[in-house]
Amino acid sequence: MVSGGQDRAIGATLLLSSASLFAYYTIWALIMPFVDDGHPLHEYFPDRKYAIIIPVVLLLFGLTVVFTFLALVMIKSNGAKKGVKKA
Repeated sequence: MVSGGQDRAIGATLLLSSASLFAYYTIWALIMPFVDDGHPLHEYFPDRKYAIIIPVVLLLFGLTVVFTFLALVMIKSNGAKKGVKKA
């Protein structure tokens, strides 16, 4: 079991990393399209098309994992019901 101090450190790390990722993505997807193409700030961000492609791929992957899990649980549950004999 993780102690309380470690829980706080892990939570703070996760919060900081997710807030940083959110800020980076927000700047990339919402602000950078309005910055001139020749501006040196564009060197820190990938092409804008990836601002759409990456979240869509991650969403599809996540949904695939969730629905596969649900299907396996339903199949296993149905197999367990068939194994039970009615009196």
